[in-house]
Amino acid sequence: MASDPTRFVIIGNGAAGTYAAEQLRKDDAAAEIVMIDDEKYTLYNRVNFEEKTVSIEPGSGLGYDKLLIATGGRPNPLRVPGSDNAPYLFNFQYFDETKAMVARIPESKIAVVLGGSFIGYELTEAFAFRKLETHWLQRGPWFLRRSLDEPGGKVVSLLAADAGVHLHYEESIEKLERQNGQLKVQGSKGFTATADLVGVGLGLTMNIDIFKGTALQTKVGVLTNEFLETNVPDVWAAGDVAEFYDVVSQRHHRMGTWDNSLNHGRHVAKNMLGAKQPYVEVPTYASGMFNSNISVMGVTTEEEPDAESLYEVEYDARNYKRLFFLGDKLVGAILIGKMKGRKKVLELISSRTPVEERQKVFELLAMPEVPAKPAAAE
Repeated sequence: MASDPTRFVIIGNGAAGTYAAEQLRKDDAAAEIVMIDDEKYTLYNRVNFEEKTVSIEPGSGLGYDKLLIATGGRPNPLRVPGSDNAPYLFNFQYFDETKAMVARIPESKIAVVLGGSFIGYELTEAFAFRKLETHWLQRGPWFLRRSLDEPGGKVVSLLAADAGVHLHYEESIEKLERQNGQLKVQGSKGFTATADLVGVGLGLTMNIDIFKGTALQTKVGVLTNEFLETNVPDVWAAGDVAEFYDVVSQRHHRMGTWDNSLNHGRHVAKNMLGAKQPYVEVPTYASGMFNSNISVMGVTTEEEPDAESLYEVEYDARNYKRLFFLGDKLVGAILIGKMKGRKKVLELISSRTPVEERQKVFELLAMPEVPAKPAAAE
């Protein structure tokens, strides 16, 4: 007699959850796959690991054989006088917000963005590209202040200024007021503007509240081992919410990027189906940046403040490289401008090759890459 199909329950329909479901279906056509998400409404409120059930509002519990936690995070909202229910204030998480922003842009002239990380940058670039007068406020002294040093921050400032962006460092929004269909923005250090729209990128809080009081181990996110397994049997975690053990850097950390979530999802699906393979990808983030490029690889001082670093910079050419080391290992890098040497960086990080003379890594990255030899004819 045929056995019942395995039921996989996935909490979260972001990149990690979606690609995990796709891989599960590819590798096990008979599997029962159930996805739960709160994109529109709250669909779940707690998990009972002992009874292997997920409680769903408003009905009964949903049993599972294997569970994937891919709940991601939620944007930290702007909490200042006038921010509650303010029109044209966007946190940039849900698709409805994106549609509302796109609809608002054609009738707008002035945009204000608060946030010194990637969401803040992406909103700023989008508004500047649409020829709005764009003001970019950052609470720190430069962009990515925990990962970049001052020279790297200056290169980003130059790129932003080249794109016509008005930069305001060590500044935040202190107050919002509605004014004739617009928002009057008052900053903490004297900045003022009457904006048609305001974008906010103030980081994420991981969605782990529903696991409070359970046996699941959490810190900022959900702790996993190198196989993306949690401490609870038959429960895995992936994507932004996974605080996974990285075998390359040999420490736990999170990586909130699309590529990492995609790779997590595909990898964890195979392990949920019975494989026991460590996740060994080097976490990466790559994006265009004001008609240039930025790539972040591996571990930086944001995840590991004690990492040592070296940098090279060419202000006129808007090029910058910063390398991060733990002991004699290269564990991370940030490239802005030319991406030459990116593959070599990834190889050095993933191979954990000992580096005796750190400065020589820059020379290695500057060397031309040898093209692969064509396969010999049989």
